Amino acid sequence: MQILFFSLIPVGIIILIFSIKLVKKTFSGNIILEIPYSQKSSEFIINQAGIYSIWHRGQYFRKAPVGEFKPEIINKSTGTKIRLYSSLFRPNSNDGRTARMELFRFSIQPGEYFLNLTEGSSISGIEKSLINLLPAKNADPAKYFIQIRESQSRFTLLAVIIFIVLSGFCIIGGAVIGILANQIFNS
Repeated sequence: MQILFFSLIPVGIIILIFSIKLVKKTFSGNIILEIPYSQKSSEFIINQAGIYSIWHRGQYFRKAPVGEFKPEIINKSTGTKIRLYSSLFRPNSNDGRTARMELFRFSIQPGEYFLNLTEGSSISGIEKSLINLLPAKNADPAKYFIQIRESQSRFTLLAVIIFIVLSGFCIIGGAVIGILANQIFNS
């Protein structure tokens, strides 16, 4: 009986490795466009339909001006705006000197588009209030960038979270129940 429960440990490790690979895809999608915040507008081309995201990148431990702009994406040929969805959980990444955070996600078809940074706010009022409480310096606009990246769907991110929890249960549960199996099942 112990062997059966101990065999859950490698299953959990395989699920964890699979989950980590999916998480990496969320954070390291190809960059389609990167512009400095001061540029305010740029044209870009999408070659493949899919899920894309808007990230901001800047100096670590600086106040980003996310409360000062709202991005909009406009189809060049039709003039229609692409609907942007606020990012769930706001995935972020840093290397100790620069940090990036996902702001929005959107689904888009192949074509030519404009990215415009218009007046408004990319964050909620609560987030804006919390940022204003931070004692950090403001970000240098010359070192603050907006990116459009390839991304994964929200459901993929939720599935990854579920898989990570499942792998934890398999690894820890398999070890604990495997050790205690003789006591549990022979009493």
